[in-house]
Amino acid sequence: MYADGSTAWIVTAAGKGNNHLALVGSYLSNGDEIINTPQGCSLLIAREGVSMAEDFLPIIED
Repeated sequence: MYADGSTAWIVTAAGKGNNHLALVGSYLSNGDEIINTPQGCSLLIAREGVSMAEDFLPIIED
């Protein structure tokens, strides 16, 4: 929710395997990107040689 009362929804996230969590780097329906968070205690681990799920922060094409 924005100061002017408008809302947007999360378009890209951590994917189904990660409960579709919004992350720094997630995009919203209005084109905004999440650039920071007040939360400081979550960690997702990417392992070398193991691809992230196809739906993990997918690229959005304009």
